[in-house]
Amino acid sequence: MVGRPRSTECDRAILEAALAEYAARGLEAMSVDAVAARAGVSKATIYRRYPSKVELVMAAVLMLCEETSPEFDTGTLEGDVRGYVSNLAQVISDPVYGAAKRTLLFDAVTNDDLLRMHRTLVATRRDQVRAMFERAIDRGEMRTDTDLEFATDQLGAPLFYRHLLLHDDIDDTYVAKVVTDFVARYGVSGTAMAAPGQRAARVTARSRT
Repeated sequence: MVGRPRSTECDRAILEAALAEYAARGLEAMSVDAVAARAGVSKATIYRRYPSKVELVMAAVLMLCEETSPEFDTGTLEGDVRGYVSNLAQVISDPVYGAAKRTLLFDAVTNDDLLRMHRTLVATRRDQVRAMFERAIDRGEMRTDTDLEFATDQLGAPLFYRHLLLHDDIDDTYVAKVVTDFVARYGVSGTAMAAPGQRAARVTARSRT
């Protein structure tokens, strides 16, 4: 006899509740009871899906990363960098999402499962960023001698420094400065910072040759 299919709405409610509790309390202090109460389900419902608190947190963080880590392919280096930096600023400034990411950094130090998951998520994200840079190089918008690993570090580092160490807000003005500095440093002069209409004309011209 086949059992009832799992409710996607219930799954979603559980993971969102787990994320909120994790962001507020961390792995050790959060409780499945609190997650169940917040989600409006029983503890048994949660444990049928996630046998341990760590597995519950991992599923919640995975959902967060899948939904807040889009790939950017706007057709220009400046557009991709702006999209990436703006998205990162929005996520880490979010009262729940940002807090969950901060908490994961600390919990990963003492929990091997969370550490492995965090490393995998970071590696996946860095692969996406490097692919973004490689497309820009292929278009002739980014310097071919760019150290892609170092450039990937530099793209997000200013935001994490400002947020985690200085505890300052990341506003649109700061995002714009990070984007402008990055493109000026790694972009090819005359292409990376061209106006949208100029970029479109240049792409069209190249396609005819």
